[in-house]
Amino acid sequence: MGDILVVADTQVSNETPTEHLKALSRYICQHKPDKIVHIGDHWDFPSLNSHAPVLEKEGRRLVNDLKGGFKALDLIMYNTLVKYNFATKRKLEPYYPEKYFIMGNHENRLNRFLEENPVLCGLIDIKSEIESMGWMVYDFLKPLWLDEICFIHYLPNTESSKAVGGSIENKLNKFSHSFVHGHQQKYQYGRRQNMQGKPHFGVCAGSFYLHDEAYRGANNTEQRGFVHMRSYENRFGYLDHDVEFVSIERLLEQY
Repeated sequence: MGDILVVADTQVSNETPTEHLKALSRYICQHKPDKIVHIGDHWDFPSLNSHAPVLEKEGRRLVNDLKGGFKALDLIMYNTLVKYNFATKRKLEPYYPEKYFIMGNHENRLNRFLEENPVLCGLIDIKSEIESMGWMVYDFLKPLWLDEICFIHYLPNTESSKAVGGSIENKLNKFSHSFVHGHQQKYQYGRRQNMQGKPHFGVCAGSFYLHDEAYRGANNTEQRGFVHMRSYENRFGYLDHDVEFVSIERLLEQY
């Protein structure tokens, strides 16, 4: 039980802006959620994009993608782990949240690349690097269960393992438990409860980046931000959560 902050689809490369990640770090430092979940697609890995034309991929380097992603991941916790804990270690209790990182399909680009180039296996190991930064890492499409809620990069179709899309009502009809996912770059929230008051809700945490993706065109206008879930016990004795979506615009204005 405890507050949970969820970040989805940061899609970082070595060229993407990071002002919002610094603002998120300040938000975390002020609100101190008990758990932080990065639900995947932190790295964009444009150098491994098999759909990009050759001219578009010219000059891209995997080493730059890796460096940019690790630098950005470090920024998310910088104000907490460096500034706050160092400044308050003699006055207040330090803040060390539980941190979970769920691999997304963009991280899985690297896995597929290594499978096709096994000579590089062991040379590049982002899972171990993320773990060394204090995160518990979950493999692509392996669910993380917290407070009876399933956290996963996307909701897989039981027959094809492809992502279940569409409306939040469609997803609630297909999954009988509460869930939070990323991948689909829009914020969605829906909830139900049974006659006893037990909650059943679903969240698509959307996306959290400042840049626009050329391939998405007019779809770049979607609302972006992150999700802060505040836990409580409802009047029927069940664990429940208030779900707040914090837009990038509001985050940057206030932090």
